[in-house]
Amino acid sequence: MQWLITLETEQDLIVTCRLMNVFRRKGLKITTLAMAARPHGFSMMAVLDSPESAIDHLFNFLRRTEGVERVSYYQHQTSADASFVFIDADADTSRVAEVLNTFPGSKLIFASHGKYLLEVPAESRRQPAVPTFGLPEFLPFTCVKSTRTVPSPVMAGAQA
Repeated sequence: MQWLITLETEQDLIVTCRLMNVFRRKGLKITTLAMAARPHGFSMMAVLDSPESAIDHLFNFLRRTEGVERVSYYQHQTSADASFVFIDADADTSRVAEVLNTFPGSKLIFASHGKYLLEVPAESRRQPAVPTFGLPEFLPFTCVKSTRTVPSPVMAGAQA
């Protein structure tokens, strides 16, 4: 099953090295990884394949890891009820513009080197099924758990 994990860490890069080691030890298959610098730390987003049984353990492990400030995880959702869209656009920013036009009022949560995570408002999701969800570079997700108490697009980072 596909999952998306977002992390915010302290500014020390050793935390990122530890996280990569955790992913390796837990046997997670990372299909996409993006990282961005923030003023006081780093943001990381990873799309990975993992059995559902391992994800709760991973979430709890990551949120207690030294240097990790926030962690959220999202489950791949094939229905139009998905409230987040991951876009792997590489250098093609027109793909993001297409989603923003399709879902007015969307918020950018993460951006780094052609990888984007957008939060889609409920009123935009009520329209008929969107053809972009069928394309391989668009993955719809639903947030399952988060240590963030108030959702906000603070993870947006540098763009390629």
